[in-house]
Amino acid sequence: MATTKRYRVVVHWVHRKWGPQMEKLAAEGSSIRRALNSALLGFFSDASNRNRRRDAHVNIRVEIWRLERK
Repeated sequence: MATTKRYRVVVHWVHRKWGPQMEKLAAEGSSIRRALNSALLGFFSDASNRNRRRDAHVNIRVEIWRLERK
């Protein structure tokens, strides 16, 4: 049985007009791959920031790590 783990995701990209951008996200999943997929889906689906994130489709850098349970 898989347990849900919490992850922190940081997405970096360079916007053609505003330069380097960074977004911090929280994600949950049974594996790091599932958490990353969930975080990126939310990142690119967010309608309120769509114009600011449009250039991220060209080149992104993602860091992800599992948060410790307390």
